[in-house]
Amino acid sequence: MNRKIVVALAAVVLCISIAAADHPDGFGLGLMGGDPAGLSLKVYTGYRTAVDAGLGYSYFYRGTALSIHADALWHTRSVVDEDDGYLPFYIGVGGRAKLPAPNWPMRLGVRIPLGVEYVFPAFPLGLFFEVVPVFDLTPWNDWWDGSSSIGFRYYFGGSD
Repeated sequence: MNRKIVVALAAVVLCISIAAADHPDGFGLGLMGGDPAGLSLKVYTGYRTAVDAGLGYSYFYRGTALSIHADALWHTRSVVDEDDGYLPFYIGVGGRAKLPAPNWPMRLGVRIPLGVEYVFPAFPLGLFFEVVPVFDLTPWNDWWDGSSSIGFRYYFGGSD
C-alpha cells in the first residue's frame, strides 16, 4: 500500500515539474477561511514555483491555537486560456506550528498542500482552495492532522 502512494506522489511531482506555467507578478496578500483562518501570503519564485505562508487561528478538539505555516509550492500549467485568467493546480511541502493555550503542548508538523488558484485576467485577484494533510512530529501520541482553507489574495507589484 505504501509503495502505491509513493509511486502516485512521484508521478504527480513529475507531471508538475514538466509543465510550464505563467503566473501573476509580484506578491499576493489576502485572507483565508477554514482551518486555519487568518492572513495568507504568496510569492512566486519562478514560472512553476512559489512560496506561501499563513498566520491565523486554528480550531481543534482542545480549543483554539495560533497557527503559523510556510510551504514551497509547485504549479501545473494553467488549465484555462490566458484570456480567461490563470488556473493552475499545485502541490507543495512545508511546515506548520500550532501554539495552543499554555496547558497544551505545541504541535509541529509537516504539511503537504494540494490546491487550486484562479487569478482573474483583468484584475490581480486570486481565489484559492486547498486541502492539506499534516503529519505532526510533536506530540508523538497524536501524529495525524489535516486542514483546509478557502480564500483570496490581491497581487501587488505586477508589471501590468
